[in-house]
Amino acid sequence: MMEFLNNIWIAVSTPNEQLIKFFSIPLIILEIILIFYFIDAILNLNANRKNKIVFVVCASTTSIISALFLASPFNILFNYISLFAIIYFTLKTNLLKTIIATILPSITFIIVQTLLFNPLITLLNITSEQMLSVPIYKIPVSLLNYAVLFFIILLLRSRKLHINLLDDIDKHSKSLIIFNLMFGLIYIIIEIIITLKYLDLFPLTYTFANFVMLLLYFCISLYSMSKVVKLTATTRQLESAEEYNKTLRILHDNVRGFKHDFDNIVTTIGGYVNTDDMEGLKKYYVQLQQDCEKVNNLYILNPNSINNPRYI
Repeated sequence: MMEFLNNIWIAVSTPNEQLIKFFSIPLIILEIILIFYFIDAILNLNANRKNKIVFVVCASTTSIISALFLASPFNILFNYISLFAIIYFTLKTNLLKTIIATILPSITFIIVQTLLFNPLITLLNITSEQMLSVPIYKIPVSLLNYAVLFFIILLLRSRKLHINLLDDIDKHSKSLIIFNLMFGLIYIIIEIIITLKYLDLFPLTYTFANFVMLLLYFCISLYSMSKVVKLTATTRQLESAEEYNKTLRILHDNVRGFKHDFDNIVTTIGGYVNTDDMEGLKKYYVQLQQDCEKVNNLYILNPNSINNPRYI
């Protein structure tokens, strides 16, 4: 028994690539589930159960394949490309939302990892290679990262911090947002490579400064995106107000025309009454009835009747 326990301790406390790969499978599945709920919290997707299952299965499968069979940095590129395609086709999002759903979880993971990784290495007095290759370090640190991400998801859901109106912004604004996110994606990939290879060589102050820069980029990007969305909504409201003002001017002109016609009708009737010309008044009344029938026949030009024949 002691020998068995000793063998287990040696397996989990020394670099063990096979054991890391074995435990990486459930960790990847857990990570994909968290990514989905993070995306859903940010974009408010309202995906059905089938789409959720298809997303988790497809994304987990591609991530496991890249983790087990592809070397860095090719596995990172493969993950981003496959995740982009899976989000686009399974969650039925547009191009901009797909890019945001692909990049924002990565930015969040990098921020959390940058915040925790170097302090833990310093605290445990180990290297980054040991952190990534020794199961007793790798697994708890991964679970700690996921716990922080889970807390962020709960915060987003409780505050209802959705990114809305992304479908309604103009093409120029979409291009600016996409360019900004693509720049962020390139930076994230470079940051991941540097973090994995050289983190133990950097002092804690560098890690803290790097974390601050990442956090600033993340906050500024979200702030800029929200401003673009608000500006688009304000522009749309101004355009609606302008159209409303045009309609009011037309109605005002119509009311003035009606008042002029009404004054003429009253004056004409008054003339017949003053001269006691009842025959002329009767003829004039018949003429008014004919004119009213012509106006009533214009009802068929109602936009509701044109768009929907059941209004006729």
